[in-house]
Amino acid sequence: MVEVPVSLKDALAERYAIDAEIGRGGMATVYGADDLRHGRRVAIKVLRPELAVTLGTERFLREIGIAARLTHPHIVPLLDSGTADGMLYYVAQYVSGGSLRNRLRTDGPLPVREALRIAEEVGAGLDFAHRSGIVHRDVKPENILFADGHAVLTDFGIAHPTTMRTDFRTDEGLVIGTPEYMSPEQAAGELNLTGASDIYSLAVVVYEMLTGNPPFYGGPAQTIVARHLAEVPRSARVFRPEVPEGVVRALTRAMAKDPKERFVNIGAFLTALEDDPATAVGGRMRSIAVLPFVNASPDPENEYLSDGITDELIDALSKVKGLRVASRTSVFGLKGKLQDVRAVGALLGVSAVIEGTVRRSGDRLRIAAQLSSTEDATLLWSQRFDRTLDDVFALQDEIAHTIVDALRATTFADLSEPLPQRYAGNALVYSLYLKGRYEWNKRTQDAVVNGIKHFEDAVSIDARYAPAYVGLADSYALHVDYRSVPVKEGFELAKSYARKAIELDESLAEAHASLAWSLFIYDWDFAAAEREFKRAIELAPGYATSHQWYAFLLIARGQVEEALIEAHMSQELDPASVSIRRGLGGIYAYARRYEQARYHTERAIAMNPLAEESYRLLGMALFRQGKVEEAERVLRESAALPEAGPYADATLGYVLAQRGKIEEANAICGRLEAAAKTGYVSPVSFGTLSLGLGHYDAALDWIQRSIDERRGWFVYARVNPMFDPIREHPRFQAMMAELKL
Repeated sequence: MVEVPVSLKDALAERYAIDAEIGRGGMATVYGADDLRHGRRVAIKVLRPELAVTLGTERFLREIGIAARLTHPHIVPLLDSGTADGMLYYVAQYVSGGSLRNRLRTDGPLPVREALRIAEEVGAGLDFAHRSGIVHRDVKPENILFADGHAVLTDFGIAHPTTMRTDFRTDEGLVIGTPEYMSPEQAAGELNLTGASDIYSLAVVVYEMLTGNPPFYGGPAQTIVARHLAEVPRSARVFRPEVPEGVVRALTRAMAKDPKERFVNIGAFLTALEDDPATAVGGRMRSIAVLPFVNASPDPENEYLSDGITDELIDALSKVKGLRVASRTSVFGLKGKLQDVRAVGALLGVSAVIEGTVRRSGDRLRIAAQLSSTEDATLLWSQRFDRTLDDVFALQDEIAHTIVDALRATTFADLSEPLPQRYAGNALVYSLYLKGRYEWNKRTQDAVVNGIKHFEDAVSIDARYAPAYVGLADSYALHVDYRSVPVKEGFELAKSYARKAIELDESLAEAHASLAWSLFIYDWDFAAAEREFKRAIELAPGYATSHQWYAFLLIARGQVEEALIEAHMSQELDPASVSIRRGLGGIYAYARRYEQARYHTERAIAMNPLAEESYRLLGMALFRQGKVEEAERVLRESAALPEAGPYADATLGYVLAQRGKIEEANAICGRLEAAAKTGYVSPVSFGTLSLGLGHYDAALDWIQRSIDERRGWFVYARVNPMFDPIREHPRFQAMMAELKL
């Protein structure tokens, strides 16, 4: 331990009992001490005598003056100052919670919410300093301390008033500051920095809290400085896929090279960080939800029409620039449930809710709609529309425009105009299409069959109605998913209908996504699938399914971080989707990050306790974590669910075999073999069981069968841990090479 100078201890002995050095910087040394008069712990910062001789005392006196001016809950306060034995000093509150640097060394990257909370608290202190005419110039983890868990900013040693022209270079010609956290203008040695420089530095600190490192680090200081001047930081999502897209956008803008392109002040930066549905209520300010319109007709068969009008409004409003619209999955999860609009706002993260009723009588339609604030349930707008069924297309455009006009009168003044309907034509065709989607959205085997018939009837009347072909493509692909049958017929039809839709209307994002999925999971043509996925995302960036399916293509290629980014994007866009939440868990499982896989699959189960596939994924995540008893319990629950089939039995058998319960695993195998004599059982089920039992030659035979049938199982061969025991087997290697996986 460094000894405290005796002369300093003696000079301050009447007021302060100095006991140890607790820090050292370029200009000063910091000592811990007891304040004898007030009975409190303090920190005493003393200008090093040798620097006082060579550089003078002006800068240290300026620091004292600045610290004395800044009284704020998130800035360490100045308590006293003076001279002791010829040495300048000042006394500050002792902060016992350590620094952000210590915390990052101990814990690594912080949870997103925690990082944003710290940024908000530090930002509040910085904002006060800027409004007081002070630029800090050295915002970094070492200068962020914790008092009772709250972040406070310290060390204004190189701060300066914005009204003062100052040469930022030392006598040695070096730029003052810490290279990793310098703004480009500070790194370039510009004479008059503004608060924009601190915004950049705070953004760097937030980036480090989220990813574990600042964007530029390592190597000589001159190299780091040069990178700040010339390089664009990589997205935080490359290193931490779960960082919300809104946070990434805010960091990108805050770290712009040109100060004029950054936020106008710290407050605007903090608002942008929080203005995301995945991080805070702030994301509600630009968001609405269209709740399912209620069928008010005497005939319950008209429900397809009320659901269809809801879908069309969601689609129309989703294309309005500057507006986030809650997804169909999110809002239809509330169908039939009476909810206070304030509760809906909290649940979906939206600031306004659209509700309505649809009444049909013959060919007459009456639609009543209203717009309410979720802040206080205030009615913002309401209107009734009376039209004929043939006017439904113009009516939907009219409602969308009226809603946007009503929103512009609130906090949405800059919204763009809704785009007109592209498919305004035969009302009967449109009605059949809506009936098809109504059935498809039920996601059951019988409903998909019914949906296919409605879509086929629609195109039999109008062979150029592209949305119906997309419906057919989605239905046949889904039909395969919901039936344990050979996949060839379904996927060939799915591809054919998707291509027909694209031929009729190349701008249909859903058609490109549907085709991409078939090309990936059935044709195994990764390059073609990627082109289609990218086109779908380009056409409709807010279509969550494109991001979800693209994530599975990326993980199959072994592009783990890119896959996680897309999977998190889909979850942000559609937070109420069980399928998307489960898919995110599946991506994490393939990435072998089992704790995250467990978290997301448990969330999926909480959203729908009857979805068998979620239990199956959770069981395997637990098994890979070594929690074998818990895994077996979960998989037994999976096999007992009403939806359970051969996959559930096979996965349970795999874990039982791995646990040494061979007799029970063999019994499951026997049941599947008996079932295969009277119906179809996928080779994936038998392959899974064989791998669990360690019958690797048989497993390879079943894998070959699954390849011959174009089952999607083997497409994940690079990343599926189930294949690890046979990964080096020559037959497995040959399969991988032949299929270019």
